[in-house]
Amino acid sequence: MAKKRSGGKRFRPTIRLTVVTIFVLATVLTAALAVGLQYYFSRSMATSTAISRFDGLAASTGEFLNGVDQQAIQATRLLASYPGLISGRGNNDQVRDLFAEFMNANGMFYAIYIGFDDNSFFELINLNSGRAVRQRLRALPQDRWVLVTVVDQIKTTAYYDRDFTLRTQHRVPSDYYATSRPWYVQAEEGVVNKTAPYLFQILQEPGQTYSIRLKGGGAVIAVDIALSSLSHYLSSQRVHGEGDIYLYRKNGEVVASDLAAQRRRKLPPAEPLTLSEQEQAAIAAAGTLKVSNETDWPPIDFAVSGQPNGYSIDYLTLISQQTGLQFEYANGFTWLELLERFRNGEIDLLQSTFLTPETQELGLFTAPFLTLPYSLVTRPGEARVTHIRQMNGKTLAIPRGWSIIKVIRQNFPLITVIEVDSTRAVLQAVKQGQADAGLDIGEILHHTAQQYFFTALQYHDAIQFDPVDFPQQLHVVVSPRHAELVPIFNRAIAAVTDKQKAALAAKWFDDALQDTLGIVPYPELLQLADAPELQRRLNRRVIDGEDCFVYVTPFDQQPDWQEFLAIVMPVNAVLKPALEKVTWSVLFTAGLLLILLPTPWIFASPIVAPINALAHESEKIRLRHYDQLRIPDSHIKEVHDLGVSMNIMAASIREHEANQKALMDAFIQLIAQAIDEKSPYTGGHCRRVPELAFMLVKEAENSTLPPFKSFAFSSEEQWREFRVGAWLHDCGKITTPEHIVDKGSKLELIYNRIHEIRTRFEVLWRDAEIAYWQQRSLMPDEQNRLQRELTEKQRQLLDDFAFVASMNVGGEFLDEDKKQRLLQLADVTWTRHFSDRLGLSPLEEGRLGSEEAALPCTEFLLADKPEHRIRRDQQVEYDAHLGIRMEIPEDRANRGEVYNLLVERGTLTAEDRFKINEHIISTIRMLYALPFPKELSNVPRYASTHHETMAGNGYPRRLKGEELSVPERVMVLADIFEALTAADRPYKKAKPLSVAIAILHSMVEENHIDRDVFNLFLLSGVYLDYAQRFLPEEQIDAVDIRQYVQNDEA
Repeated sequence: MAKKRSGGKRFRPTIRLTVVTIFVLATVLTAALAVGLQYYFSRSMATSTAISRFDGLAASTGEFLNGVDQQAIQATRLLASYPGLISGRGNNDQVRDLFAEFMNANGMFYAIYIGFDDNSFFELINLNSGRAVRQRLRALPQDRWVLVTVVDQIKTTAYYDRDFTLRTQHRVPSDYYATSRPWYVQAEEGVVNKTAPYLFQILQEPGQTYSIRLKGGGAVIAVDIALSSLSHYLSSQRVHGEGDIYLYRKNGEVVASDLAAQRRRKLPPAEPLTLSEQEQAAIAAAGTLKVSNETDWPPIDFAVSGQPNGYSIDYLTLISQQTGLQFEYANGFTWLELLERFRNGEIDLLQSTFLTPETQELGLFTAPFLTLPYSLVTRPGEARVTHIRQMNGKTLAIPRGWSIIKVIRQNFPLITVIEVDSTRAVLQAVKQGQADAGLDIGEILHHTAQQYFFTALQYHDAIQFDPVDFPQQLHVVVSPRHAELVPIFNRAIAAVTDKQKAALAAKWFDDALQDTLGIVPYPELLQLADAPELQRRLNRRVIDGEDCFVYVTPFDQQPDWQEFLAIVMPVNAVLKPALEKVTWSVLFTAGLLLILLPTPWIFASPIVAPINALAHESEKIRLRHYDQLRIPDSHIKEVHDLGVSMNIMAASIREHEANQKALMDAFIQLIAQAIDEKSPYTGGHCRRVPELAFMLVKEAENSTLPPFKSFAFSSEEQWREFRVGAWLHDCGKITTPEHIVDKGSKLELIYNRIHEIRTRFEVLWRDAEIAYWQQRSLMPDEQNRLQRELTEKQRQLLDDFAFVASMNVGGEFLDEDKKQRLLQLADVTWTRHFSDRLGLSPLEEGRLGSEEAALPCTEFLLADKPEHRIRRDQQVEYDAHLGIRMEIPEDRANRGEVYNLLVERGTLTAEDRFKINEHIISTIRMLYALPFPKELSNVPRYASTHHETMAGNGYPRRLKGEELSVPERVMVLADIFEALTAADRPYKKAKPLSVAIAILHSMVEENHIDRDVFNLFLLSGVYLDYAQRFLPEEQIDAVDIRQYVQNDEA
């Protein structure tokens, strides 16, 4: 900081005055040399300035779009907290005015609305959100708002001015079901969901929706942003009218861009058909038909940022021109979801469908409108494939949901079919070696490969399937409700001319312009999306032979939705205006310098020196050495103010850094608390273990014992690293099933199966009584003997059941006699008269054998049935770099009754124990996947080694004692001691302090726990400090530590 003069305010000239003064003095000495120097440095400065301006434009564009995204998220959350939304099903002036106030403050919002579980709907549309909105809704210039309500499937549309004075309104029947829309289905409580681009039904323009489910689950509040508004903004950001701006997903799909529309090949117009009065009446009665639109089947049927596109879309446009039929598209759903909506009557036409035995029952099929042969794609070098039979013994990838999958599996069983999500996924599976080949329509394979820059693939066209007749023609499926339209469709399809078909083929199969429709046209943008280190900075690339600046910044990063903003600008467009000014400026200055002969270089030090000093100090800020920051003094006001600002900035960064650390620590402790509260069987484990570990590590740092003399954390960062690891040591338990964590008896699953066993004993009891009465009727003279036998039999049943029930309780030791008795009881039989296959879920049915036993059949009292063994769906493998070495049971679960009752110790089988132990593997996977900074790089290690042992027989890595650091050995002891003394576990009693210490010592003797850490634990008194803080008084008893420490020292 500058010192104050005692004589008054210190004068500091402006930088302008300083530069002018220096320039005048310097020009006298350096006239000749200055011309060349000025041109060189002025050119560099102009170039740097132009690049900086472009950099600033790119950054501000990204910040603006992020701001719009955050505004939408915040607005959705704020609206969800408004208590009056549900009142009156949202249809009140207060809610309307609230929506209007939000949209006045956020001009990009197209609409705000609320939908209810009875399909009631209340929406306010902002007519000022875009020119297309006003045109589409046919609003007048004085209209400001459109209010749309749907109640009892009656839609009311009202037009208001800015003061909400009603101009007009109209009511029509509505088939709009809010509960089936993507924004309603995907909404969750407490989390704002952002949809993929889809077609707004009222606007019939693409956009994205931010939605959240209100408390109670019956209503969803949503905010819409039309993609046309984003595209309009991006267009306004172009530099000198040149370059491209894209908002795109990581896979290359364009969400919005500055290009108003792609150049399209125009189709010859269709001539209207001559329709009969009956046909005209059928068309009029049909109204607007809802048509399916897939999102990812280019070039036949797909969507670009929610806008329907493709061969079939243009074909239906021709049919509309011929017949007057009106179509409205529904997208944003998978093919299986579109099928479900068609079956439910929410969609009238299902287009681009093959006619197969599986699909023919969907509805009424029109005549085919396109024939598409199949092709195979393989890696290069494969032998030519002409018949599908050549794929026998190989793996074939096919898009999920195709009806041909079942046909191939039935007729070509030697081919292994794997289902993938899309045609792009087919190409990826082949490229990555997951499949030997991929099957799809040939045009679609070629188109998708070119769109997504797939190279080095081999295509096998015109694949034969004989003698099987494979469908290769596409149809439109018409709902039976509109059966009268099928002949009209067939007439229109027959009337499409060869010229129109050729134009459609040229546009969608031959036109290279369509290959980039909806996809970023440059592979460099996909490469930069996968390179975080090259983002948020200018990159210079040669694109299509032209030198360009490329700026890519992440935007709206979510686990299943990643978007990026890219600006591509020719270098010449950025630099040319600035360089032209430099050239003229240098020529003009050169004439003056010939006279003045300036020498500015020597006299530049008053500016250069303090600037260089500030640059040196800024390096300390980068290294976060805030305490070493020393701002130099300067006579120049601007430089002085810059130094003051740097000081303030450093303090602000330091405070922000501390706040971020506090926030992260709070999140970590919140995760630990959530794991503790997940099940009463974990109690406060995740809270107490770190506290004990901290106490013990502090003692280790201060200890003079030889094993700990060289141990100490060298900085607060290392302490924080250990704290974070300790708090996260059981974060993987969030994945452990609760019914295994809470398993309190051997036969317990979701319920205790001892009740099933008891019921079987009841059956045996009844059987004994029935046998008694049957024999008594045959031998009335033997009544007394028979009664004694019945009584003895029932007594034995009671005793046997009591024995089985006692075996169900974990913790007891099973000697050989008990095991033999249990196995003898398991051989007792009873008769079952009812089928064991009724009322089962599909999953349970799949586990049963193919043949059902004839009824009545004999069952064993206790059984290990094949369906009790649940096999693994796939082989369990762990990445080698994780170092996991655990024995994996053959089965995922074994629910056998005898198998479970014969568990030697506790209630858990080997499969159950592995599932619980897997929590540490989840911890490793979760933490190693996180991008921890360098100072927190040991967090995954600290959090995942507390189940290792000094002997090297722990899990998951089987590390030996010499491979474990002091903090890791401390975590082992802390985890065990807390578990022994915890008094909040419902399945066990807490151990007294003395018993817990004795158990720890036995584990030291077994080389499970580190002896040095155990000695420190006792000698430092940490065991007693912890007990006094966390254990009840009755649990704290006297402990003679000398017997353990002396024995150890001996």
